[in-house]
This record gives sequence, C-alpha cells and structure tokens, in this order.
Amino acid sequence: MEDQPGAARHGVSGGTEPPERRPAPRPPGMRVGHVRGAPIFVSPLAVVFAALIASLLIDPIRGHLTIAATDGHVLVLSLLVSAGFLLSLLAHEIGHALTAQRFGLHVRSVTLHGFAGFTEFEPEPATAGREFLIAFVGPAVNGVIGGLCFLGLLAVPDHGSVGTVLFFIGLTNVALFVLNLAPGLPLDGGRVVVAAVWAIGHDKLRGLRAGAYGGFVVAGGMAVAGAKAGSGGGFAALYWYVLAGFVAFGAYQSLRSAKVRERLPGLSAGRLARRTLPVEAAVPLGEALRRAQEVGATAVAVIDRDGTPVKIMNGASVDALPEHRRPWMAVDEVSRSIGPGMTLQAELEGEDLLAAVQRAPAAEYLVVQRGRPVGVLAMVDLVARIDPAAAARMVSHR
Repeated sequence: MEDQPGAARHGVSGGTEPPERRPAPRPPGMRVGHVRGAPIFVSPLAVVFAALIASLLIDPIRGHLTIAATDGHVLVLSLLVSAGFLLSLLAHEIGHALTAQRFGLHVRSVTLHGFAGFTEFEPEPATAGREFLIAFVGPAVNGVIGGLCFLGLLAVPDHGSVGTVLFFIGLTNVALFVLNLAPGLPLDGGRVVVAAVWAIGHDKLRGLRAGAYGGFVVAGGMAVAGAKAGSGGGFAALYWYVLAGFVAFGAYQSLRSAKVRERLPGLSAGRLARRTLPVEAAVPLGEALRRAQEVGATAVAVIDRDGTPVKIMNGASVDALPEHRRPWMAVDEVSRSIGPGMTLQAELEGEDLLAAVQRAPAAEYLVVQRGRPVGVLAMVDLVARIDPAAAARMVSHR
C-alpha cells in the first residue's frame, strides 16, 4: 500500500515512497520471481497472514454458499480467496514497479510482508505528475481486479463455488482500493496528497508535511473503527488497531523526513569537510594528533608513497584508546580503508549528498575536488546540521 523512494517505498497493500539509496538489506523472504529484473520477495509472515485470512473466511464463505458444501469444500474455497488476496497485493505492487520503471526509475525490489506490500525504487520521482501516477496505479490495479470479479459474477451463479470466490476476491480488492487511497502517508493516498500539494504550491516539502498530517488523521479514524469493531470482539478490532499503528508510525517517519529535508539545502560535502592532515601509515598516533593540533586540522588521512589518501583515521577508535597507548600505536592501526562509496565530490550537496552517504554508511568520508583531496567529512558533522539531537546521541555513544 505504500512505496518507498530514495529508495521509494509503498505500503498496506503497497505504496510509493522511494527507497533510500543504501546497500540492499538481506532479503526479507523467499524470492519468487522478478519484475523486469527487480526481485520479488514473499516473507514468511505474508504466508502466515494468508493462512489466518483463510481461517477467518470459513464461516463467511459457508454462509454465502447456497449449495451443500462439505468442510473440505469450504476450506478449499477459503484458501483460494486467501491466495487471491496475496496475488492482489502482488499485482498492486507490480503496478507501482512497472510505472516507476516506465519513468526510468530503478526498482530495487518488490516485497509482500504480512498484510502489506512494499516497492522500493530510486531516485524519487522528479515531478508531481510522476509522483501521482506511481502512487495511484497500485490502488487502480485493485480497482480493476475488483471490477472484473464483479463483472464475472454476471456469468456465474452468485452463490455457487466460483461466484463465492469471485465475490470475496472482488470485495477484497475494492477494500484495498479504498483503504490504500486514504489521504495520509505512508499509504498511496498520502502520496497522492503529496503530489497534489506539490503541483499546486510547487513545494514538495509542504506536500510531505500535508501527507504526514493526513496520516495521523487516517490512523485516528482506523483506531475509532477498531474501537467500534471491538464491541463484537475478534480479529477485526485487532486488525484495525494494527493498521492504525502502522499508519501512525509511517506518518511520524514521514514528518521527520520532511523536517530533515528542510535543512538539506545549502549543505555540501566541500563546506562540511574538516581540515585534514596527511600522514604516513607508520607515524605514531600521538605524533599525528600533535601535528594535527599544530596546524588546526581536525581529521587525519593516511597516505601512500605517492601522497594518495588510502585510509581515514577513525575518530571513534581514537576516542576509545587510552591516551597512554597513543604514542605506541601507529595511526594506520586506528584508521579505516577508503572503500567504495567513501570518496565524495566536494560539489555534492543537499539530497544528493544525503543519498551518497546512505549508499555507503561510514563514520568518515574523503572529500575530493577535481580529483584532489580537500578534506574529510565526518558523518557526525552532517548529522549535526540536519538533526542536532541525533548528533548529540552519536557523540555520547563514542
């Protein structure tokens, strides 16, 4: 019901909030296929949820049938409807994925997890129109499936076996269509709100805030629905409360994301880079720190024979080392090799800078300009500019 940008990501069926550009996490489940190269995963929790849905459908299906049916017959029909539910979630996410790919975005994965689906892609849509289309296509797929199911009921007995399966799958898809278009993040309807406010006011951040606040309203409505359903007891109340929690948490995360983005303009790797002292690997740590203090440097880079930086001194490792040991330890021993993604162009700024550090998380990065090193960017300095409280926590844990 919701997608994820940056990656972007979508969620209750799925959604469209682009995924953050970071190393892909361990697959959340079994890979069952792909969408134009993007892997599709089904988590064990999705299978468990499908089994729960099947068990809950037994009595409604038995009541809908007008023909005599054995317990086994009813169980088979409930399993078919449950499988149809999962396939409907998958179709929803594939709709998001194909639309994102149509706009040239990279879809990292499609995942079914419990009662939700997620499509991760990057980068974020460049226009409000694309944001709207990627978000809306998922629920639209469910609307089409629901319509086809009810259209199919014109050709078969409503209360027979086939008619019962079509009826409940159609009803499920109509529910997914309506629920996913509720106007609040992280649901697809929240992305539609983002796109609308963005298009009208030419301000995506304002759209993100509107979508997040809408998410809190939607979560409140779901909690009220849960309270009403709770009068009869059973699974329905729990389901609404879980949905309310899911939406409220997603709305909170979206609001935090909007606040972070407000601070990104003007931040660049070059401006944040610390003055850096280049030293050879064998120089004692204590001596390196003394030299750095003399020249006013707050970072140290280990260089090879050609003067090329190959490692960056790790501040956390130095802080953890007793001062009396520093003269006896080479700076190389408390430094981290400059791996892939740990070199940043000085011109990187704003969301591009944030995306770059998300792709390759590290404590320090080498900053270069026209191929020449100009300093070291410490992650704590970047975090301090966009979330001072988080930076304080980072420092306290060092």
